[in-house]
Amino acid sequence: MTWVLAPVLLALTSMPPGNAAIVVAYESGVDAYAEALEGMGSALGSSNIRVVDLQTAGADLTRAVSARDVQLVIAVGSRALGEVQSRKLAVPTIATMVLHGGENDALAQVDLDIPLSAQLQAIRSLWPNHLRAGIIRNPARSRYSAEALEARARKEGFTVVVVDCDGPARLLKAVASLKGKVDFLLCFPDPDLYNPVTIKPLVMASIEGRLPIVGFSPAFVRAGAAAGIYPDYRETGRQTAEMAQRMLRGEDRGAEEGPRKIRLALNQRVARLLGVEFHPGGLPVEVFR
Repeated sequence: MTWVLAPVLLALTSMPPGNAAIVVAYESGVDAYAEALEGMGSALGSSNIRVVDLQTAGADLTRAVSARDVQLVIAVGSRALGEVQSRKLAVPTIATMVLHGGENDALAQVDLDIPLSAQLQAIRSLWPNHLRAGIIRNPARSRYSAEALEARARKEGFTVVVVDCDGPARLLKAVASLKGKVDFLLCFPDPDLYNPVTIKPLVMASIEGRLPIVGFSPAFVRAGAAAGIYPDYRETGRQTAEMAQRMLRGEDRGAEEGPRKIRLALNQRVARLLGVEFHPGGLPVEVFR
């Protein structure tokens, strides 16, 4: 049996497989997942953990989660969650590094959804006096109505224009409709609207229309978003580990938690092209040049 582990977890998985109390399922090759694993390892200490990499040892997952000593399973990411859920486990499961909603609503989870208020507060600190936000909302995936988003933005002193878009074919038209009406486009995680196929034309439309994009991951910023606001993935891992410890002690049945710490990224080259001058101040910011 082959276990592929984040470096911080190597020591935690050196014991024989039969001693494991927690199974962690994840996919290698995703930087955010690797960071979350490191955070988990730093918080779980000497706990017995068995990590299954679905990329290289996916066939081992059934055997791992079926072991009699397993008390809890952590699924890192949507693919891992789907694989774990398909096995109809009797032990508790925590979903982490996933989006809110869908079939994981009833699970204990640490999701990736950052409250709109926190995002707007970060933008105000980063780019003061630019208080007109554009949001493209996918009705099939959005957690909130357009009216709810507008109300939340008003509480933070922002105005917001919400454009509904039900698929990638209408994305560029939705972006064009915001020109001259907003200072920036705030993108929420949505694999239908924002994916490897749509990002490049979206970024080109942003630059041509001089409309800065505020994305939701470092990869999005590297690809051409002017800025990004996203969870601190290591902290999300620690948060997940702490939830697991509480559940194993019987103190918590698990609930839904959002990220408790966020990070920012800036694309300096794109910002210059758009004539945008950000002021990160003391914020924890990663700068791509």
